[in-house]
Amino acid sequence: MRRLNNTISSLVLFLFLNFTSQAQEINAEEITLACGNKYFSINRGNQPPLVVRGKWCSDFYFWSPVNIGDTLLELGFLNDELFTGSALAYDSINNVIANYNFENGLLQKIEEYLSKDKFSLILNMKNGIPHGVQRRYNYNGELIMEQTFQEGILNGPLYWLHQRESSGFITCIEIGNYLMGKYEKISETCD
Repeated sequence: MRRLNNTISSLVLFLFLNFTSQAQEINAEEITLACGNKYFSINRGNQPPLVVRGKWCSDFYFWSPVNIGDTLLELGFLNDELFTGSALAYDSINNVIANYNFENGLLQKIEEYLSKDKFSLILNMKNGIPHGVQRRYNYNGELIMEQTFQEGILNGPLYWLHQRESSGFITCIEIGNYLMGKYEKISETCD
């Protein structure tokens, strides 16, 4: 019995160490590209970091904000190894403003926050390609857009809150459905 308990304890310890070594939670500032450059451009304000998009003119990397439908295929590294885990970005007073989940160096999910309890953006991905539900929220935490992707192709329901008061129009909600990229509007037009 004692031998069995030792074996089980050893197995549990092995699984714990193996899991924690593969899935980590670190500061986003530590994630790099293969060349050693930073994966994120962080300003330490209250805006989430810019994410590397690739090379521009074959020589220089460029960074930009992320949005629904973006494909992000640059690999993320930690200590010269493909990163698996969560990379957290912080504002100037150390509140978490974004969470980037990686697996084998590729993004699987991005969450950006307005505050501790309010999202501004949720992007589900499969190896850097849009996959699953993606959502954007306004500054009140209200859903303004939701789209569903299947390996980079729009496939599923669409919800879009058109906030147009500043242009003199009333707010309108567009509802539709995509079937492998082909759009069918269900609601009235928001023209």
